[in-house]
This record gives sequence, C-alpha cells and structure tokens, in this order.
Amino acid sequence: MNKTLLALALVAPLPAFALPGISLEAGAFGGVTSIDAAGSGSDDGKGIEYGLRGNARLGSGLFADVQYTRLNPEDNAFGDGLNSRIDEFRLGGGYSVSLPILPIFTAGVYGHYVTQDVSLQGIGSGNSNGYDYGVLGRFDPLPFIGAYARFGRIDSSGYAGYGADGIDSLLGVDLSLFPFIRLFAEYRYTEALASGSKFDSHGFRGGIKISL
Repeated sequence: MNKTLLALALVAPLPAFALPGISLEAGAFGGVTSIDAAGSGSDDGKGIEYGLRGNARLGSGLFADVQYTRLNPEDNAFGDGLNSRIDEFRLGGGYSVSLPILPIFTAGVYGHYVTQDVSLQGIGSGNSNGYDYGVLGRFDPLPFIGAYARFGRIDSSGYAGYGADGIDSLLGVDLSLFPFIRLFAEYRYTEALASGSKFDSHGFRGGIKISL
C-alpha cells in the first residue's frame, strides 16, 4: 500500500504543471500477464496487471522515470491454492539522444532501482530488491505514431526465493489522438524466479499517456 501511495503521489501531479526546460509525462495502463515454467512450453498461469508511470525529460538527453505495477496471478501460477500478489516499484533514469544521421531514431541507456513486494496467501509476504539496466530505442516515422523498445537485465532477490534474474525486455507502439494525449500498447518479457524455479513472464498491456 505504501508503494501504491508513493507512486500516486509522484505521478498524479505531473500533468498539472511543467518546469522550464523540463517535459513531463504521466500514464496509466492495464493488461494480462501469463507465466510459463521455463522450458515447459506450457501456460502455468495468467493474471491481471495494472499500474502507473511517470517520466521527466530533464534536458541534454537526461531523463528520470518511475513506475508502479501490480500483478495478480491466478492460483496455479505459484501452486494450487495460493492467491498471489506482486507489487513492483521502479525508480531511475537514463540518457537518450537522437541519431545525427537519422533524427527519427533515438537511442540510449537506462537503469532503475527495483523493489518487488510478494504476498502468498497462506504462506506469508516479503520483499525483494535489486536493479535493472540496459539499452533503449525509439522510432518516430510520423508525428502521430511511434515505436519503442528496451532490452536489458533485471536482477533482484528476496523472500521465499522469489525475484527476477535474467532478461527484461519491452516492445511498444503509441498513437497520438490529440497534441498531448497518446494511446499505447506494449509487450513485456521477463525471466523471473519463484521458490527457486525459473519462470517466463509474458505481459500484454495497453494504456494512455499525457504529456506536457
């Protein structure tokens, strides 16, 4: 709950004001995530995912961002009879720049502090902490549509062997409806750990972004 309130406090005010030289963006999203035991080729569970995010362009290619995500997997994702909840909070930033030869392409690097609160009904709850880092890019062929991606690594560990250790990637597209409002759709892939066993997480989400 504390992380939910913190994310709301950071994200909610963003559309209301802008500082000179700083561009702000806030968004909300929702979707579904499937969890597969690595190498099994089968679907071991699905869940509902939703969250909030904020981004601040600080100038000279620097940016800061924050994101809160809640995932509610079905019982069989972590074993029969378990009702699970995973809250993920990311805070960090990076650097990106338009390519001189092709300005419609943007490339950069990022890094975040990551904390994940895990609640397993009937067993208990706990926290894992770590970080993620990698490279990112964006392609804007037209003013009203764009595509973006990030590819990196996430590494966190904590309660009951749950955490994340491996690839963390995202691919998305966004479409401008009005000058400051964009819709987006994303696919996220993450390698995760639960009770010492590796899982592949596939998430599909959609949402809205408001920028200043």
